[in-house]
Amino acid sequence: MKKRNLAMSVMASCLVSCFLLPGCNGQKQIDSDTVKTVKVEEEAHLQDDTASPACKITIDYSYLAESNATDTITQRINEAIIAHTLGREYAGMAPEAAVDSFKNAYIATYRKEVGEFYLEDLKNATSKDDLPTWYNYEYGLTTHFSDGKEGILNFTSDTFEYTGGAHPNSWNIWLNFDKSNGRLLMLKDVFMAGSEKPMSEMLLKELIEEMADRLEDSNIKSLKDLQDAGILDSTPMYVPENFLLEKEEVSFLYNKYDIAPYSVGVITLSLPYESVEKYMIH
Repeated sequence: MKKRNLAMSVMASCLVSCFLLPGCNGQKQIDSDTVKTVKVEEEAHLQDDTASPACKITIDYSYLAESNATDTITQRINEAIIAHTLGREYAGMAPEAAVDSFKNAYIATYRKEVGEFYLEDLKNATSKDDLPTWYNYEYGLTTHFSDGKEGILNFTSDTFEYTGGAHPNSWNIWLNFDKSNGRLLMLKDVFMAGSEKPMSEMLLKELIEEMADRLEDSNIKSLKDLQDAGILDSTPMYVPENFLLEKEEVSFLYNKYDIAPYSVGVITLSLPYESVEKYMIH
């Protein structure tokens, strides 16, 4: 009996050790050695004159370090997040090179879009105080990895951009990856066909409660009440591709303007796995 218990103890210890090692059994584990960061803080002026309008860029970009040259799981994940956050044209690059190329392209576009107007103002001797505020661009990007439900890697990105107008724009992207192979999971990979209607109904119920609380209006009790408040007045309730398979629940994200006015902001709704597991195929 003692030998059997000892053997079981050794086996359990090996399994735990294996689980904690990055890449064991194809599973990517998130720790300080796995996640690397590219940081950018740059102010690019329209001209060499530092008094000229400028584009401020701040990037805090997380990516996964490859364990070796054949680490296709990491390569697949990094390529997917680059394509979704920076653009498909950068997906074939290493993360550091992709961020640098994106930054340079953004600055070049800024100078092209604003430069000719600024030169015209200089020609007309327009004073600095009379220059349009939209001559100054601002861009920020932050990304983050976390462990989701068993076997799932969560990724989130937050983007902020101001290029003129009444207010800046911002949007979030949520992604889920299968740790065993690095595959990006879409809704159709996680939830079975025909689940859109019942899940939309559950999300609508959550939305009514969320908006009643956020808008401090206890009279919001139905879809019509939401529509009267400007929410869901131009689109039906739906299950968004922006979702996270978190440890205890699945959360859904609606960016500004997706289902509500800009003033309402970002909307996040969550459903416990107990309520949706019958619709899940992953």
